[in-house]
Amino acid sequence: MTYLLIQIGAKIEKQDLETRQEPITMVVATDLHYLSQKLTDNGKFFTDMIENADGKNMVYIEEITDAFIDKMLDIQPEILILSGDLTFNGEKESHIALEKKLRKLRKKGIQVLVTTGNHDINRSSAAQFKGDSYVLVDSVTKNEFANIYQEYGLQQSLHRDDKSLSYIYQARKDLWLLFLDTNSNGDNYLSADSLNWVTQMLEEAKSKDIKVLSITHQNVMVHNKNFTEGFLIDNFSQLQKLYQKYDVIINFSGHIHIQHILSQDFTEIVTSSLAVSPHQYGLIAFDGEKLDYQSKKLDISAWAKAEQLIDYNLLNFTNLSRDFMVDLAKRKFSDYLPNKEMSEEDRELSMDTLAQINADYFSGNSVDTTAHEKGIRLLQDYYGGFTSSYLETILLEIGRDNHHLSLSITD
Repeated sequence: MTYLLIQIGAKIEKQDLETRQEPITMVVATDLHYLSQKLTDNGKFFTDMIENADGKNMVYIEEITDAFIDKMLDIQPEILILSGDLTFNGEKESHIALEKKLRKLRKKGIQVLVTTGNHDINRSSAAQFKGDSYVLVDSVTKNEFANIYQEYGLQQSLHRDDKSLSYIYQARKDLWLLFLDTNSNGDNYLSADSLNWVTQMLEEAKSKDIKVLSITHQNVMVHNKNFTEGFLIDNFSQLQKLYQKYDVIINFSGHIHIQHILSQDFTEIVTSSLAVSPHQYGLIAFDGEKLDYQSKKLDISAWAKAEQLIDYNLLNFTNLSRDFMVDLAKRKFSDYLPNKEMSEEDRELSMDTLAQINADYFSGNSVDTTAHEKGIRLLQDYYGGFTSSYLETILLEIGRDNHHLSLSITD
């Protein structure tokens, strides 16, 4: 789609708008957490921090990003949606470096559209890592973010909210993409003014018989009862009701790093973090009558082989990245599994079981209860609190498909 844009003050007017009605292919990816190579030497402080964090494979984030860019060049979607947490901790240098990579896609005719995550703007923890220490570096302001990514949605928008970085992008004659910014004015924050703007946009779309897909970083629905505070948009219930009232087709989000699909009067798909095993993105097809979504794994090992790289870890990345996540989880779960009544062998089995099924849960896969029968029984018999509650949510996912969804678009 091409636009002729005229900038008049803070207002963007659009002329000669080319609309389309043919089927459209989009990709949604989230939580890349890119960190510029200039900001880390992969020294002890950085690697120790990553090995005790949340499973993001940051040591290889440059390769993950490059493999993803090359995959997008290969499959050539009309639109690539990046739903926030573009950078590790909002480093200005990371934003600039990432934009340069994304520019390769724009030059090939792929429209890249971004929104903010809680790791992208005004981050006091933006840092450069050297050896055994770190130094703080510049993050970006709301205006700097808008300037760096002006060609990635804001400048091509049909409508913009003057209170946030929210905007409407017209993907087809009958399809709007609503990018909802809940981070440039505070994490998870959607002001009353911005909510009114959303209402006006949805009213206009309905009056013109235009379908709407919504994109947020934080979640609109509760996907796991253990992950609500800080994971849901502050007034998510109002937003959910608004989406239901105006027949928003679906919301795409990220933030919790879990691959999950939830339909309860309204539908939301959370695509798992691109930085976390198994490094997934979502492929979306829309033809005006039906929307299809399916998750796809980024095959970094195949990319490394094609690039003729010799790094063993990259050539065996699929397995080693999962092992990294499992080993990290075992260390973390040891704080939740202090039960002294068990033998050391049973305690080790409990930690390994929880770590393995946690990796399956984050990837959206159903747990093989037969393979983990004894470990699950130990967890159920000996542990309560968070461990019991979290295990329950994982087991409830057995048999559910969190990788595919087909929705009929009806009036």
